[in-house]
Amino acid sequence: MGEASSAARAVVAQFRRDGFVGPESAERAEFDVWDRMTAGRVLLLAVQLLLKLREEDGRNDLGRPVPGLDEEEAGLMIRALLKDATAVPETSRRELITLDRLLGLLVSVIAEESLSEEDVDALLEASEESRLDVGPWDVSDDRRPQSGELLDLGGLLVPTEPGLKIELMSSRRDGSLVGVTLIRGRTAIQLQAFRALGDTSWATVREDLARKIRGWGGTAEVRVGPAGAELQAVVRIQGPPGKDRQTARVLGHDGPGWILRAFVTGVGAEPDSTEEWPYDTLQGTVVRMSAEHQGTDTPIRLRRPESGV
Repeated sequence: MGEASSAARAVVAQFRRDGFVGPESAERAEFDVWDRMTAGRVLLLAVQLLLKLREEDGRNDLGRPVPGLDEEEAGLMIRALLKDATAVPETSRRELITLDRLLGLLVSVIAEESLSEEDVDALLEASEESRLDVGPWDVSDDRRPQSGELLDLGGLLVPTEPGLKIELMSSRRDGSLVGVTLIRGRTAIQLQAFRALGDTSWATVREDLARKIRGWGGTAEVRVGPAGAELQAVVRIQGPPGKDRQTARVLGHDGPGWILRAFVTGVGAEPDSTEEWPYDTLQGTVVRMSAEHQGTDTPIRLRRPESGV
């Protein structure tokens, strides 16, 4: 077994033995870490895999109670894990998906399916292997897919497709290129990469950004989406009353020495949106942090593509 699936097995064993998540298991699971494969992510994927197999077999309801959840909550959580568009926002609002509830659901399904220890080990191994190839990527990572068309902007290589509108963003300070906005239909995603200085991470950036949005009169809530922890926000913008608010979804990812941040606006940022393109774009992006980015300036600078924009 891999490191993450082995840790996940230990967490499951402790929960089945004691009926609660012990401090060591909570630390081992790293359930709030989404930029790499952890025991917590293995457990989440294992539950989703089991539920998907049951759904394909025509079984959507669980025949036994789930610890920590009533029947309505369990049904809502199951639908959300199966990516039901109507259940995801409500599940997130009520913060139903926690480590202890996820483990309660997992062990309940394991018991109902009468899975052996060997079956559980195989499930955890398959879950770890299923998402090892998800970006965004560092340019040095040899696991990144070589297929698909990428637009080379120097510090970023971004997925592109016919009909995509591309706008480059300049720094107000010196005019250098520091970001790119991709627009498809009624959804836009703005990508920026930064050097990670000291203990800076997507978690600290996310907390700081949420605090600023609220300070500016907006709202910001942390939710868990396909790319991990994200912000669902309403931000203040310039405009007349009634048109001075904009819904945004803020995604992020930690890389080796860098942070990639994405602002999603438009239809794809609405709380009930199930549009996958913004996530596919984030996860398909490649960050190239060259020697010229080793100074104290945090934005990773871009350049205009040879083909022009």
